[in-house]
Amino acid sequence: MDSTKRWTVVGVIVLIIALLWLFWPKAEEKPAPVKGPVAVTPAAAPSAAAPAAEGPLTATVLFDYDSSALRPGEATKLDDLAAKAKGRASDRVDAVGHADRIGSEPYNAGLSRRRAEAVRNHLVGKGVEAARIRAEAKGESEAATGTACQKMGPENRDNRKLVECLQRDRRVEVRLAAGR
Repeated sequence: MDSTKRWTVVGVIVLIIALLWLFWPKAEEKPAPVKGPVAVTPAAAPSAAAPAAEGPLTATVLFDYDSSALRPGEATKLDDLAAKAKGRASDRVDAVGHADRIGSEPYNAGLSRRRAEAVRNHLVGKGVEAARIRAEAKGESEAATGTACQKMGPENRDNRKLVECLQRDRRVEVRLAAGR
């Protein structure tokens, strides 16, 4: 093949690569916004009577060691969630109780159930329908602390350092989710 044909082939290949590079859609590029008026159908227009759909709302309520009584500071989290729940009639409220690992597993299962029920009762007292609230107990099975509190000495109530470290495990996770 003579040099003229070789340079022609190289030129055509370079031209094809350049055209592909210019016109190939880039994954990171966003499409340009459309300018001009946007048509809105009456069904898609927001209504003052119907609130816009919101995502799930959550709150985590912490408890004292070996207690299912709500702390005064934690109750305000539930008050806020209850106010939002009343405006979202079709939503379900899940209250999942947890306990730390100090104590027997059966005892901690019962304690986490009592914590979830305390949250449920508080929400009912704030006007949330009891039928919408599902209370569940996980006991010590889903620790929030993970391995952070390992090897801290004896696992009993007298080990204040361990009791303090395990605070995040003594909780009820409340979730306001769509559906029943």
